[in-house]
Amino acid sequence: MMSWQRIETLGSIAVIEHIIRKFRELIDTDSSIPPELRGTLHATLDQHLLEAKKRVLLKVH
Repeated sequence: MMSWQRIETLGSIAVIEHIIRKFRELIDTDSSIPPELRGTLHATLDQHLLEAKKRVLLKVH
C-alpha cells in the first residue's frame, strides 16, 4: 500500500504531464506556429516538465 504522500505526489506529476501534453497538442495543431518554432517550444516544455517534476519531488522530501 502506498502512502498518501506518494499518491499525492504521483497525482501531481500526472496533472503536470497532462497539462504539458495539452500544450503539445495545441502546438502541433496550430497551423500559425511555424515548424521551426515547434521544436523550440517542445524543448521548452520538456525543460519545464522536468523542473516541475523536480519541484514536486523535492516537496515530499
